[in-house]
Amino acid sequence: MTVHLALQEAASGLPPRSRARLEKVRELLDEIEKRLRRLSHELRPTLLDDLGLLPALEYLAQGVAARSGIPIVVEGPRTPRLPPAYETALYRVVQEALRNASKHAVARRVDIRFSVEPDVIRCLVKDDGRGFDVAAAMAPKGERGFGLIGMRERLVAVGGRLAIDSAPGRGTELRITIPWEEHDADSGPSGR
Repeated sequence: MTVHLALQEAASGLPPRSRARLEKVRELLDEIEKRLRRLSHELRPTLLDDLGLLPALEYLAQGVAARSGIPIVVEGPRTPRLPPAYETALYRVVQEALRNASKHAVARRVDIRFSVEPDVIRCLVKDDGRGFDVAAAMAPKGERGFGLIGMRERLVAVGGRLAIDSAPGRGTELRITIPWEEHDADSGPSGR
């Protein structure tokens, strides 16, 4: 029996005031279900597996833009397919960059551009937000940029690199590079 059916069954024998309270519980459960669905989709969307990186990034950008009101432009090739670990790393790094742009940077626009060359995958994420002191954010002591550290670690795991260019009042530019060989698209690192 699902929770919703159990709530409906329980409500049938309750007085009106209690039914109203139970209805509020049902509404909260509906909202939690929507949020969980959205979160699970953003963590590893089926679009990434089914259609590839660009459609998944476009979907992610549309969702963030709808919630934040920030225009986000995504540009890149629809093919070739990349190794799953590369697609996942790029997706999650861009996801964190968009989270930072909407939460901390107060950006008015974000541009995401990626390219696939015979020997390297490149991705640029640039916002026009307030920027930050990179050295302070990455310092061992002080204000830690755990999201930035996580991005860097995720890329290192697939042999990639993250370069961060930012300063207070100047926006932020993330330059991602992952070396690869185009003919090895199916044999690259796997994993999610």
